[in-house]
Amino acid sequence: MSKAVSDKKVVKSLIDICLAEGLREVVISPGSRNAPLTLTFNAHDDFECFSVVDERSAGFFALGMAQQTGRPVALVCTSGSALLNYAPAISEAYYQNIPLVVISADRPIEWVDQADGQTIRQAGALDNIVKYSCQLPTSKNASSWYVNRLVSEAFYHCLHKQAGPVHINVPLAEPLYGKTVHPQENQRQIQQILSCNSISNSAMQALGEEWSKYDKILIVLGQAKPNERLQAVIDTLSEMEQVVVLSETISNVKSDNIICGIDKVVSTIVEEESFFYKPSLLITIDGAVVSKMLKTFLRNYQAKAHWHISPSNRHLDTYQQLTASIEAEPVEFFEQLLPNVSSLKSRYRSTWLKRAERSEQHHNEYLAKDGWNDLKAFAGIAQHLPENWQVQWGNSSAVRYAQLFTQLYNKNAFCNRGTSGIDGSVSTAVGAAYITNQPTLLVVGDLSFMYDSNGLWNNYLKANLRIVVINNGGGGIFRFIPGPSDSEELETYFEASHQLNVKPLAEMYGLKYLSANDEVSMNDCLQELFSESERPIILEVKTPAKENAGVLKSYFKRLKEEL
Repeated sequence: MSKAVSDKKVVKSLIDICLAEGLREVVISPGSRNAPLTLTFNAHDDFECFSVVDERSAGFFALGMAQQTGRPVALVCTSGSALLNYAPAISEAYYQNIPLVVISADRPIEWVDQADGQTIRQAGALDNIVKYSCQLPTSKNASSWYVNRLVSEAFYHCLHKQAGPVHINVPLAEPLYGKTVHPQENQRQIQQILSCNSISNSAMQALGEEWSKYDKILIVLGQAKPNERLQAVIDTLSEMEQVVVLSETISNVKSDNIICGIDKVVSTIVEEESFFYKPSLLITIDGAVVSKMLKTFLRNYQAKAHWHISPSNRHLDTYQQLTASIEAEPVEFFEQLLPNVSSLKSRYRSTWLKRAERSEQHHNEYLAKDGWNDLKAFAGIAQHLPENWQVQWGNSSAVRYAQLFTQLYNKNAFCNRGTSGIDGSVSTAVGAAYITNQPTLLVVGDLSFMYDSNGLWNNYLKANLRIVVINNGGGGIFRFIPGPSDSEELETYFEASHQLNVKPLAEMYGLKYLSANDEVSMNDCLQELFSESERPIILEVKTPAKENAGVLKSYFKRLKEEL
């Protein structure tokens, strides 16, 4: 590289290794201590650099891009509390296995705890939520071999076994803005030779024999990226009479034999009939499950055996009945299992499918009733959402309502369910929309939207982005959850009731603004929302806060009724 870059050799070495390891997107938050990093990343034509001021938003913006590409995305910040603002996004990336590389500039180590400005204990500050962390040596005589080894190891942990975030801390002394042209130096790249996680033939044969003992097998799919191979093998398994597959919108798996809308079915099962629905063998994979009703059901009515499939052999015992932790990629495990199993005569699948059919009929009948509420708003989205759109779901109520509508299961669906926080939904969607050419819809609640409105404070909003904000004047889910709904502190401390409107924010950030407050106006707005536009569009949907919880309770009551 012949361009002038930072005169700090360690920065030059670090960034050369990043380039060799395939890093291409770099999200930088302005600051002075990180100037050597900023100058050098920007000097490389091979990097696409983004400037996002708010580090919390920057973290989720990077997460959205890495979520879509599967490639590591770098985050670069100045020293002090800036690094700590990445924590929400880094924790989400850790639990979702999304590759992020945090590169934090720091004060020289001799100034830590010496009352120097913007100086905190940065080394290891994210250790609980990253797969790997290191601090680079920054003396003039620092060994290039050592820097190379540390950074190479960071990229290994970022990408392999299961992807995830890593942290590289870089203490930098003043002056910070000096430039030079360094002599050309080829960076060593350490090749990664990976072992295969396939199960031995004898072990798989034994699992197949155990499988054959059970006439009620339940496969629960948690959050997963769209995967054609997984869809194909699950389709085949779901055709077996003794197999039931439960899927959620963010599982990205759907077919006629798969139960979509778990809560619509599980909520109808009473204790007297639980025997017909509880599994003998439960099979789960990594990835968050949204349905609290399912978790309660499976904890109360336990299987004889529970296999959990995980590439990192995590002893994930969500349902308190784990009997086998199987180290494998789920799709490879199921493909290897398939030749060893066969269909058995059983009523298990037909029992679940009949109940799902009944629930769907009650669902449609209930939605035909008059009235305006959250449920009707989500029905409108399900009805109008075009094919080939990806959907980013906000947390809390938004992703839970999404589970009730079968039409939403054939989309590429994403949500920050690693830690299930309301922070970062907007920023994640903006990053995802930017890095893809696919039209992207974010459906989010009012509190989540307001909390992350800084996600619109950047220059990377593309015309393929659409946002629907369900504004019911606060955290509506707390009116449905037992406990908070009966508390006198509900409106102030749980629901956080407010009278804020989205329109001023839309105008400030240059988005086209639409508004709906009933079913007719929403249907009109949705047609415009999904039409061509030269700029992003945001639709604010206002629903009655106090009525929504009652509607949802009566909805689930209706599902339980006989035909």
